Amino acid sequence: MSTAPTHVLQITDLHLRADPSERLIGVDTNASLRAVLQAAIAQQQPDALLVTGDVAHDPHPDAYQRCLEIIAEFYSGPMLLLPGNHDVTAAMIPSAYAQSRLDIGGWSLLAMDSHVDDQPQAKVEPEHWQWLQAQLLELSPRPVLLATHHPPLAINSPWLDKDRIQNAAELLDWAAANANVKALAFGHAHQEISALHESATGDIALLGAPSTCFQFTPGSQRFSVSEQPPGYRAWQLYADGTFSSQVHRVTDFTITIELDPAH
Repeated sequence: MSTAPTHVLQITDLHLRADPSERLIGVDTNASLRAVLQAAIAQQQPDALLVTGDVAHDPHPDAYQRCLEIIAEFYSGPMLLLPGNHDVTAAMIPSAYAQSRLDIGGWSLLAMDSHVDDQPQAKVEPEHWQWLQAQLLELSPRPVLLATHHPPLAINSPWLDKDRIQNAAELLDWAAANANVKALAFGHAHQEISALHESATGDIALLGAPSTCFQFTPGSQRFSVSEQPPGYRAWQLYADGTFSSQVHRVTDFTITIELDPAH
């Protein structure tokens, strides 16, 4: 049996505009996405692509179609694309965005949908939780990478923490009790996050990824954008159920922030 890992590229918080000529706080989010994909795939050709939400900033079908077109410039393999709080399900392209499970290289990637259409708050609906529970029973003992948009933990930024998954402790205890759930990947926070949820029934790694566009200042008490460049998270999933993961930044792409005076 091969010991080579399955490589998963995680990108998040793309924030594509409906009008491709429009920028978001001064950032061309189309160009920043291209820069991230080019850098990531030059470093390692992934076996799967994981997009953890906020594909669009303006939830218009054109933004979702453009996302697929930009990805196709660099990558043509399997994908799992989740919605985020800026996304609206009805505007997303069903053939590309409706999948909730991806089986790849001895692992399964499961989407835990935490979004509410075009609303900042997080919610995992009871029926979706039941679906996840059924999936884990079916998959056991196959290792699982759980993916969602919102952070399942407080990150010491009140303006972001107010919208985290509210029943996260219960969800995490449940996930940790399932031995085949090895880690949870998420976005929304526009920054690198690495934490461990410990419970009496098991532990689970919680890993957030930077945005493909602008980053939020870690530990900020109100909206604040940092000077860190865009980035991505690379995952290596091994056949024995172990994994490793690293965040990489795109240092040759210049971000110029232009904040609205209201901020």
